[in-house]
Amino acid sequence: MKPIVIVAALAVVALSPAAASASMLPDGGVTASEVAKALQDKGYRAEVTTGSDGDPLIKSAADGTNFRILFYSCSKAQRCASIQFVAAFDLDDGMKLSKINSWNQNKRFGRAYLDDDMDPFVEMDVDFEHGATSEAIANNIDTWAAVLPAFKSYINE
Repeated sequence: MKPIVIVAALAVVALSPAAASASMLPDGGVTASEVAKALQDKGYRAEVTTGSDGDPLIKSAADGTNFRILFYSCSKAQRCASIQFVAAFDLDDGMKLSKINSWNQNKRFGRAYLDDDMDPFVEMDVDFEHGATSEAIANNIDTWAAVLPAFKSYINE
């Protein structure tokens, strides 16, 4: 009797709205339109354009901060194996390297560094080369949307 209950429970989970809303994407990565749709579904703007390298680029904003999503290892069909969320901050007096190092040591998501003017950047890489779902894209947007205000707060302390 227990196997029937387990199978029935799995069927309910598989047919739930959350499972039904996640659509599988092909191997090889994501397209700018798929990422833009996920951003828009979450209420963010998504301006799809092309970077200087010819790969797609999305301009967006969260928590009052502009950011970009860069696309890497793109095929001719513009399906890209990975993406990178990037935000840059221009501080009047720059920032100390030790403070950026502390962020990187203590935070799991959002790698930070300083440019030549000691201004901070925060980035988050995501690999989609072997496939993804629309839900996975949305989850990564949520992660970035948490990293961005945390980093802003940190650099303004």
